[in-house]
Amino acid sequence: MVQLSDTAFSTPVSPAPRETWRDIHAQDPFATTFQSPQWMLAAVSDGHYTDASRLYSTPEGSAVLPLAEARLLSVKTSLASMPHGLGASGLISDAPLSVPFVRSVIDDLMRLPHWRIAIRPNALQADVWEAAMPSAWRKVKRQTHILDLQQGYDFWWANQIGQRKRGKIRKAVREGVAVEYGNSPDFVRRYYDLYLRWTENRAAKRRLPLRLARWLAVRREPLWKFRATAGMLGDDLRIYIASYKGRDAAAAVFLAAGRSAIYWRGASDTSIGFACNDLLQSEMIKQACLLGCTFYHLGESGGVASLIEFKESLGAHPYDYAEYVYDRTPRLLNIARLGR
Repeated sequence: MVQLSDTAFSTPVSPAPRETWRDIHAQDPFATTFQSPQWMLAAVSDGHYTDASRLYSTPEGSAVLPLAEARLLSVKTSLASMPHGLGASGLISDAPLSVPFVRSVIDDLMRLPHWRIAIRPNALQADVWEAAMPSAWRKVKRQTHILDLQQGYDFWWANQIGQRKRGKIRKAVREGVAVEYGNSPDFVRRYYDLYLRWTENRAAKRRLPLRLARWLAVRREPLWKFRATAGMLGDDLRIYIASYKGRDAAAAVFLAAGRSAIYWRGASDTSIGFACNDLLQSEMIKQACLLGCTFYHLGESGGVASLIEFKESLGAHPYDYAEYVYDRTPRLLNIARLGR
């Protein structure tokens, strides 16, 4: 198969045209929701960022790098693919990426005036980014978990999880835990209420001030983000909610695009003893298989052992990759000092 080569691409187009971006996204077998034009529309909807995506065209094919730009007054301060809390991204393309092509994209980025550029690529393409990245970029080690669903849901149920996990899911169903999904404003509200309740329960156990914990939670995961993504993505985003005796017990945000599904966010009320999170994962994995997804991304765990154990109990495997940061800020500060 022909790869995108180091043939000089034409002048990048920024922001990338939506229709072209959509076409390329549909052709990339590794593309995720985080790399779609709809996701970018959600990311820039509150005004914190602007769309600075770049379209690269070569004789062999084309690629798009989703980039969100932040500014301080009129100064272009940073570019990110994508900003913190909005997922991993990196290049998508309608032909396989090559190391020389990725390196040429990196060289293009280094000519831009921004103080800081951060790229967190799809972990499934970590090797090509690692081989292409020059030493001027700082490397931040990361790890995510991905579940292989190529064999389908029945194979996952019978072979990729253990008997104990299957028993927990069956018990939750038997005890009357109900699962529903949607993406309406009401589902967003219910998810966010459960997220705040989960935050307060954790704070109480750790004897932290509840008001401070809630304030930090809202700053870390602002409500606008969920309203915007649910509004922009339509059926590509589902909020699954498990309830017991009329009380919401667990919720999870599921994203799907092409061959990739994502478990993006989750929250639960730990006072309800049944395995509601396991049941939600089973339902989301079933949906991913029905949609023809072969990859189910469960995201990073931040080194938290319980999260890692939970994801691996579902059959997911760890993938080591890196975020790359090109930071001019120290250089600019040194220049300023010399000028005094």
